[in-house]
Amino acid sequence: MPKKDSTYSRIERALFKDKGEASDILSAREMEIKNRMMLCVSKKMDDPLIEDADLVNFLMHGCAGNAEPVSKSQAYRDIGMINRLVGNIQLAAKAWYRYMIVEGGKKAFKIAIDKGDAKGAAASLDKIGKYTRSDKEDEKFDYSQLIPPSFEPSDDVTLLEGLEVIEDLEEKRKELRNRFKGLISSKAEDIKPIEEKEEEDEE
Repeated sequence: MPKKDSTYSRIERALFKDKGEASDILSAREMEIKNRMMLCVSKKMDDPLIEDADLVNFLMHGCAGNAEPVSKSQAYRDIGMINRLVGNIQLAAKAWYRYMIVEGGKKAFKIAIDKGDAKGAAASLDKIGKYTRSDKEDEKFDYSQLIPPSFEPSDDVTLLEGLEVIEDLEEKRKELRNRFKGLISSKAEDIKPIEEKEEEDEE
């Protein structure tokens, strides 16, 4: 059975699609989450040092009137996805600019070689070496720079990524209870008391 896509995966795929295309991929609830994520990503890009607590407050108050207010637990679920998304965007942008610089350096090198410009060729190689860091030894990772994540204790299991809110939870519980009660009843068989078996053996 294929693994079901997470809410995050579906939203990431629909992130830069127009509203019509996105609505073909996302449910109404996921469209609301996508809208909140885009508003928060924009806010985080403007202020990269903004605290999660401030974003929680922003989400709980409806993103300055641009979205529906959400509960604190939903705000933290949103932030988990937002932080992941911002990281991916920043990494993608950095990788793209590095690629453009290296490709430009390669073209400049070819032009310089074709013109017999040794100085220009060397400058191009120097640029490529700088942005690929091929002119330096691999640096050892400085583990002292690792910062442990800061967690806020909570008994709300829905904060865990991958767990989604079940609509009409109590109704779903009743439905499952009734279903399994019926299944148990249909499989149940009457048994004879042990005493009867013992009496037959004695005779």
